[in-house]
Amino acid sequence: MYAKKFRSIVAALALGAAASGASAAVLTFDGMADFVVYGNTGSLLAGMGYNGQSLNYQESGFQLTLHAPGSVAGDAHIGDGTFEPQTYNWHDGMENGDGTFATLTRVGGGLFNLIGFDYYTDASAVSADGSLVGLLEGAGTWGTALNGISELRFGSGAFNQLDNINVENANAAVPLPGTLSLLLGGLAAGALARRRRR
Repeated sequence: MYAKKFRSIVAALALGAAASGASAAVLTFDGMADFVVYGNTGSLLAGMGYNGQSLNYQESGFQLTLHAPGSVAGDAHIGDGTFEPQTYNWHDGMENGDGTFATLTRVGGGLFNLIGFDYYTDASAVSADGSLVGLLEGAGTWGTALNGISELRFGSGAFNQLDNINVENANAAVPLPGTLSLLLGGLAAGALARRRRR
């Protein structure tokens, strides 16, 4: 009987872990057309919002917003930062005005975990919830996990490109393998102790 209960608990844990894994997403920007500027030209995809000094882009329950506070109203746009297709890219300076930056949040708010992303920039500061967490320069992959954040902010260099942003809902993250094995070990020890008492 205890073995049956133990198997049921393990099965429930496995199902829970599999269900929570569905919250992970990689923002690929593959829906963007090659060499199209989105924003001030009037080209917008479903899930994009534009008000002149900011441009919102949504994918898989997450939102990237380009903020262009130094632009003349109607200038904010993405798609010409590196001319590399199907990436989230922008220029800081003439096209968008100075002082542009992008923010990553969950649609509707809430906490998320950042697993990593690819970048290409001449200089960009990365902040999580207002605290500086790193500097980007050149081309590379960010691989430092950030857990339980509500906003990731990318500062701007003259040119900026983001791709393959790997994120997950913090409230439904898959347990770490070590955590899961500790939990299963504890359940096994409890089952063994009960059997010995009998």
